[in-house]
Amino acid sequence: MSFRFRMNSSFRFFSLLILAFLCVPAIMNAQGGPVAGSTYTINYVPPPDSPLAEAEDLTLIYVFDFWNVRYGTRLALWQNVLRPDTARVRFAPLTQQGRSWTVDIHIPETAGLLSYIVSNGDGTLIDGNDEKTYTVYVVDEDGKPMPNARFYNIPFLHLAQAELGRIVREAEQEITDYPENFVAYHQYFKLLLEQGKGSARIQQRIATRIEEMEKRYGANMEFRNMAAETWYYILQDVKRGLSIRNTIPPAQQWPQVLRMFDRQGKEDEQKQRKHLAEQRRNALRNTELPSFNLHDRENNKVAFPVSDGKTIAFVFFASSSENSHHALRQLADMLPSLSAANMEIIAVSVDPDKQQSIDYFTKAGFPFTLLFNQGAVLQLMGVDSIPITYIVDGENIVREILVGYAPNFGEAMKAALEAL
Repeated sequence: MSFRFRMNSSFRFFSLLILAFLCVPAIMNAQGGPVAGSTYTINYVPPPDSPLAEAEDLTLIYVFDFWNVRYGTRLALWQNVLRPDTARVRFAPLTQQGRSWTVDIHIPETAGLLSYIVSNGDGTLIDGNDEKTYTVYVVDEDGKPMPNARFYNIPFLHLAQAELGRIVREAEQEITDYPENFVAYHQYFKLLLEQGKGSARIQQRIATRIEEMEKRYGANMEFRNMAAETWYYILQDVKRGLSIRNTIPPAQQWPQVLRMFDRQGKEDEQKQRKHLAEQRRNALRNTELPSFNLHDRENNKVAFPVSDGKTIAFVFFASSSENSHHALRQLADMLPSLSAANMEIIAVSVDPDKQQSIDYFTKAGFPFTLLFNQGAVLQLMGVDSIPITYIVDGENIVREILVGYAPNFGEAMKAALEAL
């Protein structure tokens, strides 16, 4: 299920009240916040100047802990509200009592954070607390926030522009109350480094904390995930982060840990590919064009080399590449002189979306033959960047290869033609 609302911007006063509320959740909970496993009454009073004040019926839309898996930034949080995980979102009609609207909801025993918005009956208006939603900690019978209550609320505190020190203290309180909440440690360390502006002293403090925890929790896979993620992403120690990740079975790795890679190894691999491509291009120069197939707009194969005596310039390009556009535009401007030299321009798209290239070519009005990459052509020709231009003479000998684009691209083309 998904739903869309028209935003109302007239809730300034009420937003200020909820901002204060967000910054002092412990006080609000002490005054009667929702208790895990019990029934909780929500009392909502629309601001007098709000269109919701005149509504005949209102609906509470709420979730516990989070709206969807995509949480973090302001935009992501609000998009989660607009397109929530339908297995999590709940709806409850509010009952009017004078200017107030109330509803009783059940609080699950394992919930940590209650987050809600209010809409009118047909969903055309919404009070979403200026796209932050209304949030309140779920507490236990002693008034202590439940596990993850602070963890899930911290992104909302950021949206409420709470002071960073206050947010750091909330994160620290979470791991003080629940020392084995390893996901919260990663969040805390990240906030701590942000507060310390990346100082070496704070980094060492975090490293020392992890090393101390390892003595107690070293065999715990959740701890290992947190440690790997922290060393890799926060402390920027790739080698140590990867070494810890390699001790965690893939099925037990957190998504961020699973996505970690050896940056140095990746760079070495890219350098090797670039070197091999350059070697291939050097081997092609002054030799006969190898046999390969491209395909046209109708997916028909177009075989090369051809024997029509024309000089051909193959320009491998991507529609998203600004340098590709500049190169093709210069060639279009040079078309009269190129035609006089019996040269044909073949633009070879490497776009994964064929229609994207067709639309791009149509809009740009390029007067060239448009063909599409197929099979192992890029590897065969040593294409490792775009644009890249191969000039093949009438006898199918590769005479020049122009890698990339520079302002003198047109002059280089003219020089290649003159050399022919």
